[in-house]
Amino acid sequence: MTGGGGARPGYLGALRSRPFALLLLAHGLATTAQLVLVLAVGVAVLERTGSGFWLSAVVALSFLPYAVFSSLSGVLVDRTSRSALMAATSGTRAVLTGLAALGCWHGWPVPVVVAVAAAGAVVATPSYPALAAATPQCVGREHLPAANALATSVENGCWIAGPGVFGSLVALGVPSSGAVLLAAVLLAAAAGCAAAAGLGPVRRPRAGAWTELAGAARTVVATPAIRRPMGWAVLDNLLYGYLVVAVVVLTEDRAGGLGRLNAALAVGAVAAVVVVNRLAQHAGPALLPVTLAVFAASVAALGVAGPGLAGAALVLLAGATTLVAEVAAVTALQEGADAGLLGRVMGLYDQVNVGAVAVGSFLAGPLADLVGARTALVAVGGGAAVVALSGAVPPLGWRRSGALAPPRVPPCPPPAPPTSSSCPPSTSRAAVPSSSSRELPAPRRPSGTPSRLP
Repeated sequence: MTGGGGARPGYLGALRSRPFALLLLAHGLATTAQLVLVLAVGVAVLERTGSGFWLSAVVALSFLPYAVFSSLSGVLVDRTSRSALMAATSGTRAVLTGLAALGCWHGWPVPVVVAVAAAGAVVATPSYPALAAATPQCVGREHLPAANALATSVENGCWIAGPGVFGSLVALGVPSSGAVLLAAVLLAAAAGCAAAAGLGPVRRPRAGAWTELAGAARTVVATPAIRRPMGWAVLDNLLYGYLVVAVVVLTEDRAGGLGRLNAALAVGAVAAVVVVNRLAQHAGPALLPVTLAVFAASVAALGVAGPGLAGAALVLLAGATTLVAEVAAVTALQEGADAGLLGRVMGLYDQVNVGAVAVGSFLAGPLADLVGARTALVAVGGGAAVVALSGAVPPLGWRRSGALAPPRVPPCPPPAPPTSSSCPPSTSRAAVPSSSSRELPAPRRPSGTPSRLP
């Protein structure tokens, strides 16, 4: 079921697909609700206990499931209707969030309230893989970059909007239990939007969950069209996680510097939404590694320039290029993976990239302590740029193997010598060469030749 057929490639063309627009709205509502839930429950337990431990537990348990269960959730995505799965998860989360609101209102034991909120985060893990896998069902190939840019923008925007909604509720004097109840209402609305999309399933289950997951992992490793964009996306998210923490360390002694750099990062990402569709339509397969190389180079240059105005311009460039790289990676995965495999691929994608952000964030502080914040930025960004540029052109070995050359066609056999005029022309069929005669071997495609360029 695709929409936007005949429309000019772009955001309006993608949004003309009613199923995609409904799923996008559902994901946005659910993501906003998740942030409101986490913050409201965290504040509620902090007010009751005065303990930073429980606040940290709420936040950690709201993100940990994505690093643990996303790949398994991809199996569910491939086994059922993706819109129905999004509706079911949002509906279940609405019920759990309602219970959390009840627990905050009636003073249930803190571990119980935290556990209910954490269960909602576990149930949420299929949401993004389902949306990403459903997008090619909803829109045509020409609209995929625009649709992915919209999905990325909505997700990032909702991560910003969620705390804003919660802050507005606090300013209006709404208690934490009321904020949690609002999150339940938003999730119920998300369930309704997803159910209205009405997508059918792609395939039926054919093996056990672990068998299917292992098969998907083997396919990712063995298929260059999936493995390469997955690897670039991991590098992109690792570098993004590093940058977010590195700018905090870099501006530690500069009043106002952190706000300026964070604002530049957000403005760059928003600006990229304007151009990413056109870039994806015209830049070709080199867009992902080249954009990633520019992102890494801007991080390295930030270490040279420092946190001033030049540094803000570099962070703005970093924000734009990391979003373009993410959109390009998701689009490449959607085009490279089979429709019946895409849910598991996107589940693995979500899991490894959440882990990459966490690893990058963890490395920033110790590296800054070891060699200094600016030196670490130069080293990490420069190294990432070298790795990214290595994928901007095909490796030399592919050229030697003939992968980029046109297929060799065996030469035609020489024409038969003319018959003597004194001999009557033969009326019998030409003899078939015997198996012992010398023949040219049929051209073979070199094993391991990639199906497309990186």
